Amino acid sequence: MKRIICALFLLWGLAEAKAGSDELYQTRLAALKSTLELTYNPAVKPFIEEYLNNPEKVRELIGRSKYFFPMLEKSLRAKGLPTELKYLAATASMLDPTAVNANGASGIWMMAYPITRMYKLKVNTYIDERRDPVKSSAVAAQHFKDLFSIYKSWPLAIASYGCSPVTLNKCIHISNNSLYFWDIYPHMPAFCKELYPRVIATAYILNYYKEHGISSAEPKFETDTDSLLVNKWLSFQQISSVTGVSVEEMRLLNPAFRKDIIPFNAEGYYVRVPKSKSKNFDLLKDSVYRPINMSELQADPIQKMQEELVDSVARIKPGNEPKKFTKKKVIYTVKRGDNLGDIADWFDVPADDIKSWNKLRKNAVKYGQKLTIWVEGSKIGYYKKIGKMSASQKKKIKRKD
Repeated sequence: MKRIICALFLLWGLAEAKAGSDELYQTRLAALKSTLELTYNPAVKPFIEEYLNNPEKVRELIGRSKYFFPMLEKSLRAKGLPTELKYLAATASMLDPTAVNANGASGIWMMAYPITRMYKLKVNTYIDERRDPVKSSAVAAQHFKDLFSIYKSWPLAIASYGCSPVTLNKCIHISNNSLYFWDIYPHMPAFCKELYPRVIATAYILNYYKEHGISSAEPKFETDTDSLLVNKWLSFQQISSVTGVSVEEMRLLNPAFRKDIIPFNAEGYYVRVPKSKSKNFDLLKDSVYRPINMSELQADPIQKMQEELVDSVARIKPGNEPKKFTKKKVIYTVKRGDNLGDIADWFDVPADDIKSWNKLRKNAVKYGQKLTIWVEGSKIGYYKKIGKMSASQKKKIKRKD
């Protein structure tokens, strides 16, 4: 009997604690008074507790927020939007500009590629402007403004950012055309329905982390920076060698450059460096752009390419220029009675080359098999006729040889 009573008291205690935490979260979120409608719902609680169970993750997010939030807020204000939308970036990427998800979305806003194309952000081998906090925030702000103009509801605008308006509209239709987020919530796909509750949980933890015993943190890099205009090909290694800024710090401050290289652009690119070392760049600009001695600096990709090109040109002596590639491709369909040796004779190429071009392990060829054969380009018309010849005509070719 005592065990039953103890169990009942334990269950009662847990229920009281659950009710207490729910009421606490609800009261604290109500105090934020956000136009994003950051109100408490039981669906938010698991995400708050996920943060509370990972205090180091929260500390890292706090440190990054001190550097990135002012940039994000500036872009949001410029479009007349609630600055609390910054919590969506914190939710989506943990404020890591280099983050990429399984669907290919990237950057501090975890922006999908179709949005990139819609608003003409640059994404190529060297540049991914989704990873530029300033440029991507300007695009994100415009996109949120467009989404809000459709739904007139921030919870729905946030949800549509996670799964596209097309998907959300289908969910609204299933929900009897309700425009109340929590009516539509049960009908949303997981990756769509979780985003808004996670944003609420992120807003909660970044405002009340001290109340849960989580200490503050600072960014892991220097945040007082200058922007320098670079309008020539330049590598992070070259900047590092003159300014003293480490390549790793250059990556943290300039995540949009994917290969540690600033490519040429007529308008130039702005590069961030710590303010304490930006004067070195201006004073020693000629040294920055001058090719670096590879014996002193081993891993400058641009200088390495330049030196390899110079060396290759220097090795070419008059009268000893490399031969131009003059071969052209012929596709030959194997006929009955053909064998690899005869085919090689007809096309004046070694049998081993035919095996290599077609990844053949044996000398046997099959009727109807198509073989790729590279022949002398000047005689391409003659070799193309071989495929149309009869067996007796091809024997004559062999006898002539």
